Amino acid sequence: MSDKKIKVYVGIPTTGTVCDSQTFALRELEKNYGHRIEFVYPEKCVRRIFHDFARNSIVEEFLKTDCDVLWFLDSDICPPKHVLDLVTVHWDKWQVAGAPYPVFMNPSGEKNCQVLFCVYVKGEKGFAPSNIPFAGTALVDGLATGCMFIKREVFEKLSKPYFEFKYDAESRLLTEGEDLGFCHRVSALGYKFFTDFSMVCKHYKTVCLLELNNYAIDYANNSVAAYDRLIRSQVEQLKEMVVSLKRQIPATSPSKSKLILP
Repeated sequence: MSDKKIKVYVGIPTTGTVCDSQTFALRELEKNYGHRIEFVYPEKCVRRIFHDFARNSIVEEFLKTDCDVLWFLDSDICPPKHVLDLVTVHWDKWQVAGAPYPVFMNPSGEKNCQVLFCVYVKGEKGFAPSNIPFAGTALVDGLATGCMFIKREVFEKLSKPYFEFKYDAESRLLTEGEDLGFCHRVSALGYKFFTDFSMVCKHYKTVCLLELNNYAIDYANNSVAAYDRLIRSQVEQLKEMVVSLKRQIPATSPSKSKLILP
């Protein structure tokens, strides 16, 4: 990238509020990256409507500007202080990039909600939320759109609508959210999503306390079960070692090593 400032259009879908921590984070980012990045904010950031409509409207506004990249930053997301390294340091490595963050959702096939990090990796059944490490960078198959950077050329290759909820024709149940659908479409263009796993964002969310309680109970039970399996395995290994040592030492010979066996 040349010495010219990169113009970043900050699109914040919101139902009327922005978390305070995000406001302070943006000011901090302006101070730390202002010499490399020109921040462009929309005149209005309130979108009292559904996510797909809000995102599509922001894309249309972005395309009317001369900005280089659109930064989707959901109003309940607080990015880390070095998140814009994705732009200033890693610019040449991606067409779409983003930072991971936790969500509280009910994965397919699970009875209760769980805390997941929506870094999507293709599997046998398509895209699925993936566990993440806490360091390093990678090219993955998709990211949640709450903190995502998208270069202009990506939208120029996509048809409208850029974001869309999909429903079952008969049951009318949601079959695909606007963010995962966007990942599918970008992936079909042959693009990967660049991410830095050290850039985990804070995600401020209102949750059901009953679901949270059930999650905590399941997590505790699973942790105890996993610990029990680990201890049992180690105990069995120790038993086998003792039996093996007993066989190696004759019963009538004194123990020169002073090893006392039960």
